[in-house]
Amino acid sequence: MVEIIPAILTDSPDKFKELVRKLEPYTGKIHIDIADGEFVPNRTVKGYEELSYIEAGVKFDVHLMVVKPQNQLQNWLHTYADRFIIHAESDANLNEIIENLKKHNRKVGLAVNPKTSLDKIDKFITGVDFIQFMTVYPGFQGGEFVNEVVDKISAFHQKYPDIIIMCDGGINPETAPSLIKAGASELVSGSYIVKSPNIGQAVERLRKAAEN
Repeated sequence: MVEIIPAILTDSPDKFKELVRKLEPYTGKIHIDIADGEFVPNRTVKGYEELSYIEAGVKFDVHLMVVKPQNQLQNWLHTYADRFIIHAESDANLNEIIENLKKHNRKVGLAVNPKTSLDKIDKFITGVDFIQFMTVYPGFQGGEFVNEVVDKISAFHQKYPDIIIMCDGGINPETAPSLIKAGASELVSGSYIVKSPNIGQAVERLRKAAEN
């Protein structure tokens, strides 16, 4: 079964809280995009501060689009965020981060940008719970879908058929089917869902498109 995960990317604490409330009735999981203004040309809320005072009946994924994720992890580990996504391209000791998150009973995935070689993540596969393929160039919602990533996903899935594949960026009813066919089982969608006048209908349309 395909999992549709709505995404939040904002620099406003009030908007963050508002979006959690809007999305909560239609999903069991929310994807929080965090940007430091260096790894990507955008800056968001810190996230861990906002999440610390929100009570919600959903799980949270935290996507750290930051140069040094290790500098933020301690703050995040005081929240109830469930899964963490670290970029393979970040300036970090990935093995240490993976080990630290596992020690705190959190799940961890590696994110891969469109132009990053899969060779960069091979040695980490056994330690992570999933791989997130960026299907746009990261930093902003509403980016243009990068079709070339579909073939990369397919090749990865053939090599590692048991690894969960998540896709993030430019996900809509037109792009979703090719990603599922390539091997993805989790789709993160930001602007298509969040900017829809009817969030519930947007989630359902995306789910139906992905499962057809």
